[in-house]
Amino acid sequence: MEEKITSRDISVVVQGPIHKTRTKKCLQSIRKNLPEAEIILSTWQNSSVNGMDFDILVANEDPGAVQQKKFTNKKLYNNMNRMILSTNNGLLKAKRKYTLKLRTDCCIDNTNFLKMFDSFPCRSENYKLFEHRIIASTLFSKFAVNEHNIKTEIPFHVSDWWFFGLTSDVKKLLLSSDIVEEPYFSNYFEYPKNSSKKSVFKKFDWRFAPEQYLAYSCFSKYYEDIKIEDCSEISEDINKKSQLCLANNFIFLEYKQSGIHNLKYKSSKYEPFSGDQYLDLYAFYNFELEYKKYCDSSYIPTAKNIILSNRDIGYRILRFYKHLYKLFDPEAPLQVKIEQFFIGIPVSGITLIPTLFKILKEKR
Repeated sequence: MEEKITSRDISVVVQGPIHKTRTKKCLQSIRKNLPEAEIILSTWQNSSVNGMDFDILVANEDPGAVQQKKFTNKKLYNNMNRMILSTNNGLLKAKRKYTLKLRTDCCIDNTNFLKMFDSFPCRSENYKLFEHRIIASTLFSKFAVNEHNIKTEIPFHVSDWWFFGLTSDVKKLLLSSDIVEEPYFSNYFEYPKNSSKKSVFKKFDWRFAPEQYLAYSCFSKYYEDIKIEDCSEISEDINKKSQLCLANNFIFLEYKQSGIHNLKYKSSKYEPFSGDQYLDLYAFYNFELEYKKYCDSSYIPTAKNIILSNRDIGYRILRFYKHLYKLFDPEAPLQVKIEQFFIGIPVSGITLIPTLFKILKEKR
């Protein structure tokens, strides 16, 4: 495509609930970095939007959410129908050539993502669905294949935090998802007829995770050979097709390449230490490897990542960092801090020492 994308070419669909501080920061960041963009705020009826900067307001009737019953210490809900409704109704208002879809708690610090739009031009004709690649976040886009932990083999799991692409492509991706039947969808594995199956999401009984449902709905709509009943249906064939579809139709960017992060998650600015499952998520490093493998064998990857290039080293570094982070996290309870100081850090530190020696030895 190789054309300069300006903010006047972009519709920005901001979807989700109104948070009095995060949503205001989100909208302000859009206006600052994409001053001529069309901002479409798609939220719920009777939401307070006073003082918020947008061009078009879409006030949706709230379809509600389903509580996840297996969590005893906190209340968690499946908001998927809310996400689908607010996203789709906002997208229907987007008329410009390009669309950036954001959650109401995301923030744009710069427009690096625009520079990356044409960075990966080669594509395989096999499962080439979109006219142009769509850019998405590495958090929380999952690998379909993980030889170390089969529980994390989750095909078509693409982060729903934000997307950027041609409006026609973004609509093709997201408008493929229909509102689901509730509470059946969210409590799918509790029903007797599904009791012989086992969810890959531990305490979540949903048929598919919201992120998985979005991408799977799209690709299964256009390819007859992509069909699974629920998230428990894992096979080498479907995982391979997921890898091909994702590597051939998306660009997965970290914060440093995109300039977009989530205000709700402080660690979204520094993905390598975002969570204990990071090694099962996409990173720009392993997206480049997938691109080389499936799309352009002559491509020379630019990213280097010691955490991802050696999984044993990576797990030990991440494990130590997690305990250290909890110790200094101002929001962590005192009991948690004590556990990190006396148990977590010492134990993980002991296992980390030989790893550090190995790293130093390799650098000599």
